Formats: sequence, structure tokens, C-alpha cells
Amino acid sequence: MPFFIRGKRPLDRSDKKPKRGIKRNAQPPTKRPPKERPNMDEEITSDEEDEYIRGKPEKFEEYETDEDLETPQEKKVRLARQYIKELEEQKASAQEARDVDYDAIGHRLREDVLEASGKLYKPVAETIAEADTENILTLKSKQQKLPVTCMVVTSDDQHIFCGSKDCSLVKYTIDGKRVATIPGGRKGTEKVHVGHTTHVYSLAVSSDGMYLASGDQGGYIHIWNAKTMEHLKSFKKHRAAISGLVFRRGSHTLYSCSHDRMVIVWNIDAMAFVEHLGGHQDAITGIDALYRESCITSGGRDQSVIVYVIVEDKQLRFAGHQDSIDGVKLLNEKTFFTYSQDGTISMWITSKKRPQSVHKAAHGYQSNGQPHWITAIATLVNSDLLASAGSMDGFIRLWKINTGKQRGLEPILSIPVGGVVNSLAFTSNASHLVAGVGREHKLGRWYCIKSGKNSVLVIPLKKK
Repeated sequence: MPFFIRGKRPLDRSDKKPKRGIKRNAQPPTKRPPKERPNMDEEITSDEEDEYIRGKPEKFEEYETDEDLETPQEKKVRLARQYIKELEEQKASAQEARDVDYDAIGHRLREDVLEASGKLYKPVAETIAEADTENILTLKSKQQKLPVTCMVVTSDDQHIFCGSKDCSLVKYTIDGKRVATIPGGRKGTEKVHVGHTTHVYSLAVSSDGMYLASGDQGGYIHIWNAKTMEHLKSFKKHRAAISGLVFRRGSHTLYSCSHDRMVIVWNIDAMAFVEHLGGHQDAITGIDALYRESCITSGGRDQSVIVYVIVEDKQLRFAGHQDSIDGVKLLNEKTFFTYSQDGTISMWITSKKRPQSVHKAAHGYQSNGQPHWITAIATLVNSDLLASAGSMDGFIRLWKINTGKQRGLEPILSIPVGGVVNSLAFTSNASHLVAGVGREHKLGRWYCIKSGKNSVLVIPLKKK
């Protein structure tokens, strides 16, 4: 029978290929009972809780902390509160720091106002008990063989600079270590020698310790890097010896005075001349300045003192000495002292034309009945402490300054020193008195004290 008229065979369901993933004769899957979950709202006893922990420890670990149980909203609230708490703590600490800073700033501003008005006062003299003469430090360099003529201490009390008649400059630390030496040159070698070739008469260091200025007998002013002692600049505007140099505090303005009767203002930042200031009729012997834009000078044989108020372009003249004035020192912006060849120390205030007190023969009398010549004084700025030295009496004397109704000087103690004291300076905290000593006076060879040493003395002052 042809295949095309054959009848269709009924399909055998057993021949069908099984579907993928399903085995033949497989039993239908049985439904598992749902997992038991603890009802978190149901109260359970401690025994049931212990039994539950022993039975399913892995489930209990999921709920160890409260943070795991909190909802997202609760977590946001918790983090927000934590952040606010940290901000409050930071604000409180910052406010405390600001309060401390404000107190310090306020104290400093009050001091600045009092200092500018000349009313800042720090009693120091009564705290000085005695000088520690057993521990006096003698600074002496083999390259500085002639008398020390001038000396200056840095504002941080770390270094001392001194000049000598042998034209040299030496830098020491306050504890006696020699840091650097600039040797002097022969007269006539100014164009080739870096440094001084005549006697060094004056020194000044800026309040930030950046610049050192030195002046000599030939009228030269040299500017140095005070830290490295590198030579920076030389000025030759004066026509005679440089008798005094001083920096205005807090600036790089330099004032110089000379035996040519002139004062010159210099800008050391620009290394340039600014202006001349006249007024004296004879050689100027000393100069000083503090924070104000002014300086004060002493005239020698013209026996006058001039305060140059540079901002207002005016001069204040004072007169009252009976002999040549050898120097001037400011105590504050209103009070200053002068000393003379007749052994007199005078105290002045800028509002009066005559001295407020005159202390005659401050260092006693010589064998011929003449008072000892005052060679140097030093004041501790804005305090009540002054030091002075006589020419040949062999002592440095410390004085308490009385600025009340009974103005004047009250002696505190005397320090024996061999030689002529040509320069004096206090450290800023009055812990030491520094003296530049020589066998003869810085300006001449009228007498020689052979027992003296050409050196710098660092004298410790004991406090009560």
C-alpha cells in the first residue's frame, strides 16, 4: 500500500521527549513549611531568651547593637544630632581660644598706648638684690687688642656686638662664645678694605635683629647683616666722626649724628639717604630714639638737647647744663637723661625746658676736688632702673628713678669694675648688665688705667 494512502498512526505519548529540566516519573515538589521567625512584639521570658540564643546563635548576632535595629530615619536623626554636638564643641573651643587671644591683644594694646604716651611704667629697681660679681663673664678677643669704645645688645638678648679703637668689630653670644670678627684695616685703605679703617665710635642694631650699623672716626657708616656679618652698604655723608647711631624701634629707619653738628636720617630698606637735620651749634655727642618718628640728640659744648619731631618738622630745644654734655638716653617717650663732664646726671621731661632733677657728682670726687667725669649711662626702657659709670672711680652704679613728687635718683648698689667704662646696656629683662671696658677713654688718651682690661663684661644681676 502506498505510503501516501496509509492511515495516520496515533501518536504514542510515551515517545515524546521530556521537557528540559523535568525528569520522567518525577514527583511534584512538596512545599516546605515557612521558617519560624521570632515575633519581636511578643514578650518573652529570660528562660525562653536563653533557649533561643542557644538554639540559633547566628540569628541573635544580627541584633547585637541598637544601631542595627534602627530604621533609616532614626539613623539620620542620630547622625544629625552627633554632627550638631561636634559643631557645638568646636564652637566652644574656638570661642575660648578667641577669648584668650582677645585678652592678650587687649593687654598688648594697652601697653602700646601707655608706651606711646610715655606713661608705661614697670618697677624693676626694687627687685634687684645685688650683682653676682663671682660669675661676671669677660668677653675678650685676641684680634681686639685696644679699648672697647662701643657696644650694643640685640633685642632678643642673644648677641652682643662691640667695636674697638683697633677698628675691628666682634660678635659674641650672651654666654661668651665668639661668633664672628671683622678685622680693622689701615688708614687710607677705605676703598679696598671691607670694614673700618679708623676708630669705631658707635653701633646700633635694628629691633628685629636684621641690620647692624657701625660708625667710625672718619665719618663712614657701614651697614651689615647682623646674622651673617655680611657687608651690605657704606655711607659717607658726614664730614666728621660718627658720634652716635640708633634705629627707630620697630622699623629700619636709622638716625646718625656726628661731630659735624648734623643729624642724618637713613632708610636702610632702600639703603638710601633721606634728609639732613640741623640745629646744634657744636659737635653732637649722643643720640637716642624709641618708637615715635622722632629722635633726641645732645650737644657737647653748646650744652643743649634737641628733640627732632620729624613728622611735624619741628625742634624742641632744652638747656640747663653748666658743662659739656656727653650723651643722652631715653627712659620713655617723655622722660630722658643726660650726663656731663662735670659729673652731673640730669633728668628731663619733654614738657619742661629745665631739668626736673640734677644729681651732682654722681660718682664722687677726684683727689684734686673735681668730680669724676661720667663716661656712660644706660636706662631700662619704661622702667625705673638706670646705670652709670664714672671715668676713674672704678665703679658702675645702679640707681632707682623716682618719677613722683620727689623726682631724682636713689642709689641701689655699686659694682666694682677695673678700667674706663665706655658703654653700658641692660638686657631687656634686666637679668644682665653689659659693659664695654677699656684702659682709656674712647675719645682720647688723657689717662690710662693699667689695671683695666680691654673687654666686654656681662654682669649677672640677682633678683630678690
